[in-house]
Amino acid sequence: MKNKTESTTKDQPVIDNCIAVKKLVTTTLHPTSVPDIIEIVKKADIEKTPLYPISTGNNWGYGSSLPVQDDCIILNLSKMNKILDFDPETGVITLEPGVTQRQLGEYLSKHQYPYLIPVTGAGPDCSIVGNAIERGYGITPYADHFSSVLSLDAVLPDGSIYQSMLNLLSDKKTDTLHKWGMGAYLDGIFTQSNLGVVTQMSIALAPKPSSVKAFFFSVKNSDDLEIIIPRIQKVLKELSGVTGSINIMNQLRVLSMTEQYPKSALVDGLIPEALIKQLAKKRQVFPWTCIGALYGNKAIVNAAQKEIRKILGGKAKRLLFLTPKRVSQINTLIQKTPLLRSNMIGETVDTLHKTMQLFNGSPSEIALPLAYWISGNKPTDGTAMKPDKDGCGLIWYSPLVPMQAKQVRLYIKMVTNICIKHKIEPLITLTSFSDRCFDSTIPILFDKQNPEAVERAHACYEELFEEGKKIGFTPYRLSIHSMDKLKKYNATPDILKHIKKAIDPNNIIAPGRYISIDDMDK
Repeated sequence: MKNKTESTTKDQPVIDNCIAVKKLVTTTLHPTSVPDIIEIVKKADIEKTPLYPISTGNNWGYGSSLPVQDDCIILNLSKMNKILDFDPETGVITLEPGVTQRQLGEYLSKHQYPYLIPVTGAGPDCSIVGNAIERGYGITPYADHFSSVLSLDAVLPDGSIYQSMLNLLSDKKTDTLHKWGMGAYLDGIFTQSNLGVVTQMSIALAPKPSSVKAFFFSVKNSDDLEIIIPRIQKVLKELSGVTGSINIMNQLRVLSMTEQYPKSALVDGLIPEALIKQLAKKRQVFPWTCIGALYGNKAIVNAAQKEIRKILGGKAKRLLFLTPKRVSQINTLIQKTPLLRSNMIGETVDTLHKTMQLFNGSPSEIALPLAYWISGNKPTDGTAMKPDKDGCGLIWYSPLVPMQAKQVRLYIKMVTNICIKHKIEPLITLTSFSDRCFDSTIPILFDKQNPEAVERAHACYEELFEEGKKIGFTPYRLSIHSMDKLKKYNATPDILKHIKKAIDPNNIIAPGRYISIDDMDK
């Protein structure tokens, strides 16, 4: 398929990815404009050539740049990286798919615009648009990133352009004032779908508050989690708009951020319990660690701090409140002191400093080292971390978990038992999506060079999905290797099948993505 856009002929059996799945691809095209995309899509429709659009391809643990099915042309939109418009008064920014967290951060900093970046743990070089399309989330005040999407444009499978009714009736500026627009709401059908190629998106950025304060606390006894869950829920309900997402991490997940993987000490493929206790004692890590942040003016944040102390009560141990500025000052002092910089205190403060960057809406690589925990091949020369290209093995299992103490305990027991069964360390994080449910992210880490380890990792994901589904824990998003679950459980609504057939009869846009390929034949 010839095209004037920049292209790379792959002619190779695999694309680098963390989930250890092989897919055949023929070519990667790098369009640089909407007319390029229209031309490509029209040719693909005539030739019945499947296309698989990606933003930057840094979808680590869910498939990277991989298509769902073989023999697709990858439509890489990373060269479409313009910031098309920004309104400093409303905080609405219009972006192309290739704009990354890092690029947006540099833009806001250059112009001294007081807004937060919708950061994620995926790191500075991931697409803002791509994350929103997958309905990703973060920890800043606008935690649900698709909720902040006000308008989008997309190229449809026949080469025509989708714009909302309000945009067509008025203009783009008006369309970005009201998320729901006018008439049937259609923007949402371009998220977690294969109905078009999103070419630009307008997103409301959260204003940078005058005061940001992170809070940290521990749960000393594992059984006290049942007491803490309803209290966290109360914080989210009563301090809505002031509190961002709250993260709950188990002991092993926290240790994975601070300790090297003890490969030589493994017993039957797992870290022995005695060693976990020893490392936890050394690092002063309790069974559960909780992290959140408060946003607002100084008076509101201080008042919220007092309320949190009341709500969490005596069961929250070592409750601590810190500002990004204070942590930065401490970190600067430590970095100037060689003895402190190289010891455990220096490591802890450095990790805390990077975590605070995220709370402050600044891109950070704080979460990326997790992907390297088992491989140990993290770049040390300042090179940006690229887990797929660096050979990391990672599959994300990310189910929704009701914010109910008994359900959370049931979920933790299920994950722990299944992971241990498959010799996978149970690293558990629960992040509040709302005051109703958590999204739990379980990183299935494995040695990608070991076929037996790859098999165990995939078997672990499979059992987590199936057993979780039985008791009400279902992922909010799917990896490219798990899209077949929709077919297995006949989970694609008929109306979505009808829409796909109507606008993409040749099934050229991302075949198999959130709509089973077999559904197109019915």
